Amino acid sequence: MEIEQATLFLDLSADVIARVRDLARVHEYAAGETIFNEGDPANDIYILREGFVELTYTLPQDPSTEIRITRISPGETFAWSALAKGGTLSSHARALVASSAYTIPADRLHAFFAERPEAGYEVMARLAQQILARLRETRKELRWLHHGAR
Repeated sequence: MEIEQATLFLDLSADVIARVRDLARVHEYAAGETIFNEGDPANDIYILREGFVELTYTLPQDPSTEIRITRISPGETFAWSALAKGGTLSSHARALVASSAYTIPADRLHAFFAERPEAGYEVMARLAQQILARLRETRKELRWLHHGAR
């Protein structure tokens, strides 16, 4: 999957895509490899290029319990805390199979958005839609867990 096919950047102008492509680097991950840990600094956003990645969250009251948040597929964004200036990452990411991801330094992407606010607006609106979709998915799962616990 090429970066211009990613949900976050789909249908942006060729010059915007060229700039994003210049900022992005491809990283390869072996099956089972940790990509980042919960609490790591949120410096880069990730766009899955190929493979599958699982995001998990550790229960604060029971560090031995990990809860699956979601499975990331090619073209999807993860570690969006960096783009939202969240400070630290809120999940653990692990490659489920051999995978690769584009990483983009959030500070450099923010600097580009300051130069091209219309591109920044479009990307951030798309990010907000992705966050909303994830929250809705999580809410459904929480309802299921609540009803299953009765």
